[in-house]
Amino acid sequence: MPTDSSPIALSLAHQAMFSVSDAAGVQILCHEGSLWVTLDDDPRDIMVDAGGSFLTTEHRRALIYAMEPSSLSLVVTPSVAAARPAGRTQATPAVKVTFALQPA
Repeated sequence: MPTDSSPIALSLAHQAMFSVSDAAGVQILCHEGSLWVTLDDDPRDIMVDAGGSFLTTEHRRALIYAMEPSSLSLVVTPSVAAARPAGRTQATPAVKVTFALQPA
């Protein structure tokens, strides 16, 4: 995923899943449909409906699940994505995204 603020537009079929390896600073904007977002080791279930968005500063993997056919965009906020918790000296890796393809 680019590290600038260029949005990435996605369309997800019903029950399709999309993964962002490090969601810190990645804003998830839902344009149509309904999304369920969960972060690794986070007990919350985050629902993002059309017109809504979600942004975290947590360096965790995010899974985005389409509750119905949905269109969304992902926008990286570089200042948030680059920030690391104290004590971490590791270089900031590029944000990676993966697709979970499911048969129709």
